[in-house]
Amino acid sequence: MKTFADRLNAAMSAAGISQGQLAEKVGISQPAIQKMTSGKTTGSRKMVELAHALNVRPEWLSSGIGSMQDEGRKESAIPPESEWGKVDAWDSKTDLPDDEVEVPYLKDIELACGDGSCLEDDYNGFKLRFAKSTLRKVGAQKDSVLCFPASGNSMEPMIPEGTTVAINTNDKKIVDGKVYAISQDGWKRLKSIYRVSPTRIVIRSFNSEEYPDEEADIESVEILGRMFWTSTIW
Repeated sequence: MKTFADRLNAAMSAAGISQGQLAEKVGISQPAIQKMTSGKTTGSRKMVELAHALNVRPEWLSSGIGSMQDEGRKESAIPPESEWGKVDAWDSKTDLPDDEVEVPYLKDIELACGDGSCLEDDYNGFKLRFAKSTLRKVGAQKDSVLCFPASGNSMEPMIPEGTTVAINTNDKKIVDGKVYAISQDGWKRLKSIYRVSPTRIVIRSFNSEEYPDEEADIESVEILGRMFWTSTIW
C-alpha cells in the first residue's frame, strides 16, 4: 500500500465503513471522500479526523509509517474527572510558582514545516510556562528550551500549521524517526531525521506524498534541537 488512496481504502474496508458514513463522521462531502479513495486528492487537511474515524494511526494513513493501528494499546492514563485538579488562569503579571519556569515563545517568527523561514534571537518578550518536572523528563533546562509556531503542511497530520512546538537545544543527538529543528544554509525547518550511513542522513516529512525524502551530508545540516512537546488548537 504505497499511496494514501491505497491505505484509505484498506482502512475503510477494515472498519466496515462506507464513503458516505466516513464523510459524515469527518464533516466533509461524499464526493470529497471519493476523490481521496481514487487518488485525486491526499486529504492532508483532514488527516487526523480521517484516522480517528477509521481507528488507525495518522502517521500510517498519511505516509505508511509504522503499523496501521496502535499495538498493545494500554488503558488511558487519564484519571477520572472526579480526580482532576483545577486549572489556574495566568498572565504576565501572575507570580511564577516555585515548580515552574518561563521559556521564550517566538510568537512572531515561524519555524517552517515547508518553505522555510529564519529564526532570530528577538522573541518580543512572549513566554510560555513549563513545569520543572516536564523539563527534567527530557533532560532540558530553562535556558535550553525554545517554543515557536510551525508553518506549512509538510509535517501534517502530526504537526498541523500553527502548532506550537518546543525544542530542547541541549538534545542534538540523532535518534532515527525523531523530529528536530534543523538549519541548512539559514533554511530552518522541522523534520524527522534518519541516519543512512556514518556521514549521510535522510530528512523526512510526515506529508511524504507532497514532500519527498531528502538526503544530505550530515555536516551540511545543523541540528538546532529535538522537539519534545507540541500544542495544537483545532
